Amino acid sequence: MGTASVQADKVVNVRLSESEHTLLKAYCASLNRSMQDVLRDFALMQIQKQRFCCRLVRSLMAEHGIEQDPRVSKPCYGYACYYCSHAEACTAGETDLLYIPRQEIRELVTEESAFIFDFDGSSIDNPVQAG
Repeated sequence: MGTASVQADKVVNVRLSESEHTLLKAYCASLNRSMQDVLRDFALMQIQKQRFCCRLVRSLMAEHGIEQDPRVSKPCYGYACYYCSHAEACTAGETDLLYIPRQEIRELVTEESAFIFDFDGSSIDNPVQAG
């Protein structure tokens, strides 16, 4: 999920409603990434995740020479990679760290999920409510 576009020789057209297209365009702009790259990333992430439990997907990936992504066994693998402070090292398979959000996204975190974002990578469980 680097910032450079993947050089590909095949193009897939995706039909979206006007509102879905507008949402996707705005989301991709917020990431400073193309719609093509984000859709490719998300599609391949889902296939990579399915590889864990599906012999067919394993076989198809092997048949087509698609390597397993080093992040696939991590519970944080997915959209969070766009916001992680060590995304590049993780993509390269150079770290075992889990999701540590970049400080600049702090203001975007909703109240109900704030417990996940301690911004030190240590929070994985909902905190116990006092009293």
